[in-house]
Amino acid sequence: MEENVKEKAIIVAVNDTTDEIFNYELQELVALCEACQMEVIDEVVQNLTTFNNATYIGSGKMAELKKLKDTYAINTIVFLDELTPAQNRNLSEYLQVEVIDRTMLILEIFAKRARTKEAILQVEIAKLKYMLPRLAGSYQDMSRLGGTSSGAGGVLRGSGETKLETDRRHIEKRITKAQKELALIVKGRKNARKKRLDNKAKIVAFVGYTNAGKSSTINTLLSMYASQNNKEVYVEDMLFATLDTSTRAIKLDTNEEILITDTVGFVSNLPHHLIESFKSTLEEIKEASLIVHVVDASSPSAALQIDTTNQVLSSLGVSNIPMLYLLNKNDLVKNTIFLPKVNGDKIIISNKTKEGFLKLVSYMKEKLFPDLVRVKLLIPFDKGEIFNILKTKANIHTFNYQNDGILVDVSMSNYLYNLYKSLII
Repeated sequence: MEENVKEKAIIVAVNDTTDEIFNYELQELVALCEACQMEVIDEVVQNLTTFNNATYIGSGKMAELKKLKDTYAINTIVFLDELTPAQNRNLSEYLQVEVIDRTMLILEIFAKRARTKEAILQVEIAKLKYMLPRLAGSYQDMSRLGGTSSGAGGVLRGSGETKLETDRRHIEKRITKAQKELALIVKGRKNARKKRLDNKAKIVAFVGYTNAGKSSTINTLLSMYASQNNKEVYVEDMLFATLDTSTRAIKLDTNEEILITDTVGFVSNLPHHLIESFKSTLEEIKEASLIVHVVDASSPSAALQIDTTNQVLSSLGVSNIPMLYLLNKNDLVKNTIFLPKVNGDKIIISNKTKEGFLKLVSYMKEKLFPDLVRVKLLIPFDKGEIFNILKTKANIHTFNYQNDGILVDVSMSNYLYNLYKSLII
């Protein structure tokens, strides 16, 4: 597909929930289509209490959908809910067009966005696990998922070229191979995390709904407190702009160092295969001393997005880690009465105006370094390296040279205090 040429698509949905949730899910499906370079031409909605087992929607809507497809010369039809293999096969045969569901759409977006070896393997495993139970159905629904950077889809090229059992064996082998490759990368990541923990590093994990502004917020902090050689994290105004976990260091004016981690954004009903495959990446959150939950305060669906993110965090078992809500994009909120309600500490920010960032830094400092001890040390001249360490790792208020050493008034962590308490006067 050429990058600037958009596929024409129709989205189809069954409304079996409240109008508020349904309308939000429908809008999100449109946004997911746009993130996948699809132009949504029309929507077909049917109110049903249960899905049609054979075709998802009723026969009348099927006929309406086929007519719309022919009228608009549609390339793809996207369904809001995950289709069964039988539903997908029946719809494809009747409509004579490519049929995909929301899960497949998200998998394709992730496949397009994956850049690092780890992300590519994670997406590949999720895709193959999605394919496996669908092998007995039509091959048409798997054509979109047929190729990955690692070549996993090669076993499925050409409808009907291989037999069912051969395909199943190929996919199972590929899953095993990809999982082994991923395990090696995960081991390296765990070693890096262990080293950070051994060094008593303070880690803040930024989480939130996709496109809430996590990466932009991190970049604002980097512009304020990071060294020049600290690269910004990738930012783009789209769903799932990045899948890779990025960690950067900031040093506050008082010399405290904080590691801030950007994580993959969440979305409602995130396919379970993706959550499972990305768990190794999301493990970074479990090592954090503080979780910063970034919320798009200007979104009319902010409450639903907050619930979605909290549900994923709960499934990861991180409910015991302190959390701060950042109500972002306040410059787009006309009145504070429209700000979303949250259950916990919150700070209102704007990356555009820099509102709230000094409060954010002050909050992080207070939560992460509650054990700072202010003391006076007399450092002998022959131990001048201690003075140099304190200049980079602690907050020196004053110092002056005495006959028998350097007298330092300093605030420092318990860790440094225990190292140098013999010098306290």
